[in-house]
Amino acid sequence: MSTQVNYTGKTNKGFALSLSNDASLPSSKRISLIEKPIPALAKGQVLVKMLAAPVNPSDLVHLLGKYGISANDGAYVGFEGTGIVVDANAGLYGKWLIGKRVALSAQPGNDGVWANYAITKANYCLPVRKSLTNEQAATLIVNPCTAVCLVERAKALGAKAIVINAAASQVGKGVIRYAKRHQINTIATVRSEQNVEVLQQLGADKVLLTTADDYHDQLKTACQHYHATVLLDAVAADDTPQVLKAMPNSSTAIVYGRLTETYDPIGGLFSVADVIFRDIKIEGFWLAKYIGSASPLQVILLSRKVQKLFEQGIFHTDIAKVTDFDGFAQALDHYAKCKSDGKVILIPDHS
Repeated sequence: MSTQVNYTGKTNKGFALSLSNDASLPSSKRISLIEKPIPALAKGQVLVKMLAAPVNPSDLVHLLGKYGISANDGAYVGFEGTGIVVDANAGLYGKWLIGKRVALSAQPGNDGVWANYAITKANYCLPVRKSLTNEQAATLIVNPCTAVCLVERAKALGAKAIVINAAASQVGKGVIRYAKRHQINTIATVRSEQNVEVLQQLGADKVLLTTADDYHDQLKTACQHYHATVLLDAVAADDTPQVLKAMPNSSTAIVYGRLTETYDPIGGLFSVADVIFRDIKIEGFWLAKYIGSASPLQVILLSRKVQKLFEQGIFHTDIAKVTDFDGFAQALDHYAKCKSDGKVILIPDHS
């Protein structure tokens, strides 16, 4: 008969946030590798022995203290990953999760997952299939689940076509593939010419370079031709009103990110005239809120849908580098400069 291991108080090593007002600091200087005790689990929480964790753009913004949740100095960072549930204080669902490999999302306001162990809500854990590697399973939540939810919301809004900015991102690529399955046309905007052919091969109906002299004319023509009524907006700031200006009346922007490098506390801009006179609507989407308010059954169904899409090749996360604690800081800075190269995956050190 196996004995339940008590992890409370055992040492946990990971990368913690080092807050700084120095805007010139690279991402690698905004984290510190530290060790601290594992706290007792609160009701509804599970303890996960981490196997892999990626870096996402939202992680980089959080390191700046500019993300939409509190940036706690000394807290472990990292928003998603995969691991084995080793302890639980979460009722029947938590007990059922023990011993299972899961994809997990960090619990907002608590320690993140760039560590040997992570504590999160049981509701934020998605059991994963054996067919997925640890690296792919680690990227299951933030980008693929967001892509599915965004396309499903566009469908609910009656969209026949959508505009996706920063479309060479992992979310953008997932949206293009998933929208194609639902006969929704996609207009993708990118900054780099090297991404044009890549997105065309994925199935984007129109790929536009934002640096082209006639970009705004091309965008308006494409939006009118395809009748694109939903913008999936990962950039915010000036891009939101500029794209909406080219779209038909009664269009909706779904803002799910902020890749603009100004990091202004306000973050987003919109045209008051468009909202009043053109019936333009703006709404937000945050996956953590969606999952946090969902039932365990809804979470499991979303997980199954996304994993099936992985197995069918609809979703696949591009991975640039897999690294341990020693090489992580250098890889983090590379990702900050070259996000479209693919994800950086951290493999914790349990030795």
